[in-house]
Amino acid sequence: MRDPESTGGEIIFALSSSPPPARVMILRLDGEGSMGLLNRCLSSGSLIEPRTPARVQLRWGQSDFPIPAVAVFWAKGKSWTGNEGVELFLPGGQPILEGVLGRFADEGARAATPGEFTRRAFLNGKIDLSRAESVATVIEAEDRTALAAARRVLSGELAQNIDALSRQLIDIIALLEAGLDFSEQEVESPSGEALEQLLQPAEDALDALLERRRWPRSGPGVPRVLLWGWPNAGKSSLLNILVGEDLAITSVEAGTTTDVVRGLLDNGDQALEILDLPGDREPGGEIERLALKRARDLICGDDAILWVVDGRRSVDSIKAEYQQLPEDIKDRCLKVLTHLDQRTHLHEEFGEAFWVSSSDGEGVNSLRSELFKTVQLDPGEIHSAALRFTRRQWHLLERCKESLQRARRGAMAGPELLVADLREAQQWLSEISGEATPEEVLDRIFAKFCLGK
Repeated sequence: MRDPESTGGEIIFALSSSPPPARVMILRLDGEGSMGLLNRCLSSGSLIEPRTPARVQLRWGQSDFPIPAVAVFWAKGKSWTGNEGVELFLPGGQPILEGVLGRFADEGARAATPGEFTRRAFLNGKIDLSRAESVATVIEAEDRTALAAARRVLSGELAQNIDALSRQLIDIIALLEAGLDFSEQEVESPSGEALEQLLQPAEDALDALLERRRWPRSGPGVPRVLLWGWPNAGKSSLLNILVGEDLAITSVEAGTTTDVVRGLLDNGDQALEILDLPGDREPGGEIERLALKRARDLICGDDAILWVVDGRRSVDSIKAEYQQLPEDIKDRCLKVLTHLDQRTHLHEEFGEAFWVSSSDGEGVNSLRSELFKTVQLDPGEIHSAALRFTRRQWHLLERCKESLQRARRGAMAGPELLVADLREAQQWLSEISGEATPEEVLDRIFAKFCLGK
């Protein structure tokens, strides 16, 4: 948990209701000394009891008449942020708003940045990060179903699920490490069927949580696009040239991608994640079968898909592959034909497709621009018990699942590697709750909030 003392030193203020004109507007002060600042702005200083609405007369300029208002004082530790704070209810006129906020600034307070009140609540341990993020999704909810899904997260339902799952993993890790630490005392780590029985409840709980998916059109998180198609279609080369890094292994040999490879595409104002999936094929072994199952599970989600095809193939074979795609995938996919530099046909049959060449980069900029337009669409499914995940939370849960599946696949390699995979899975959960979230990620999350929240 981060240092609570670092979150309440400055007094911040913001309008926390709809902007004027309005019958009533709400202003918030937060930080050590908020009540003292308010008293300096009153016609006569008054003792306001905590959590008790009090009528006050607020002076907002040298010659202006005082404004009638209602003030509520929150003592340190009792407010939503955990800091000393004040809420003011006063007439909603623009001149009044500008005058009062100007007076607060003259008294040494500063305007709050987007999401700063919620961030203070998180840093003070009043809410975990999943509930902090849900504040934005509650505001953005476009219908009652979406609002209900967001409120479930705000009430702590996601946090409870994450905590229970994290404790399951910690218990398994402790049991495995006991076998490593006390091997000389005949304390053995579980393996085989016993290990399956240990991991299965955690995987089942995670699958159940992922089934409750629902995320907003925009908000704190990075949208993503999946690269899908037959082996050797050019998916890995396309990923590398899109992100400008050699992330994926490329080869003329088909099937070099056996696990998900992730890359980040950033245009300065927006970022999206690209996942290079194993080529769609018949598996040649158990590990390959699990990898392909994982890829197909991702394809059956809600993400945009780049259906990548080798443009040197015949028209008939490409049409036959397209017809085999499930209808929901067809609705979500952009057609991308590779090897533009070697194109000899298909000028009209696939006129809506994007032609690219990974060798010289032709067509890549047009595709990149289209991707940023595509991810503005509203993915997500509505369930009666849905939780309104942000994309960030959703992606972290999926990474947790990848780590658990890798732990299962590599169990025979020994308990040391198994523990490492389980610790990685638990780390992804910690990033959802905020226990291990990097500062730059927090900056990105709260920067997307509106002022006053």
